[in-house]
Amino acid sequence: MICEKHNGDCMINIYGKNCIYEAIKANKGLLKVFVLDSIVKKDTKFIQLLKDKKINFVIENKKNMDHMFGTGHQGYGAHREAYFIYGEEILDAISTQPKRLLLLDGIMDPHNLGAILRSVDAFGYDAVILPKNRSCSITETVAHVSTGAIEHIKIAYINSLSTFVIRLKEKGYWICGTDASGDTEVSTIDPNLDLAVIIGSEGFGMSRTLVKQTDFLLSIPMVGHVNSLNASVSAGIVLYALRK
Repeated sequence: MICEKHNGDCMINIYGKNCIYEAIKANKGLLKVFVLDSIVKKDTKFIQLLKDKKINFVIENKKNMDHMFGTGHQGYGAHREAYFIYGEEILDAISTQPKRLLLLDGIMDPHNLGAILRSVDAFGYDAVILPKNRSCSITETVAHVSTGAIEHIKIAYINSLSTFVIRLKEKGYWICGTDASGDTEVSTIDPNLDLAVIIGSEGFGMSRTLVKQTDFLLSIPMVGHVNSLNASVSAGIVLYALRK
């Protein structure tokens, strides 16, 4: 079950060693860890880590592991408290300078969202903001594809990106959109600005309303025969270029 707000009664399954290791490192929400019986003797360091951290763990056979976590668990699974999801108050939780936010418009694929979260963590962005409608939820797949990056990222779901952008402008953020028609060079953007970067969906890009609200509109120069990129790849390129 996925909860929009952190709640002790809600839980999510996570799986894969990296996901669980990052949850341990972040000291967040692990309720119980499950380890495949054939791995116990091969990965004594992980077992010792669980003991040292006093984390409740169970040794399970493959049939039970597959039943709980599917076949992609790699021998590691866990029950975790549901991820804390912010709302409109997300801006009050950010104090870094300069500020960097990522807004996702119409990202529905959990694999894309998980991969984007990896880039958000890698390039030092403060938070990811998604609209409640036409957005992927935070699922087990998102957590797995993020390879644990989700443990270090603030995530918010809001009612309207367009309304939120107005609020961001009032707080001094500059809005940086991405579109094939963009004509702004990344190198011309002052790295000291507080930026909110918008990435649109693969199929439709940013909404026209959001395009009109941008202060900077970027495009990614391409020289190949296929002039389109996966949304997560586009996000990685842009976030790297505009990193703090």
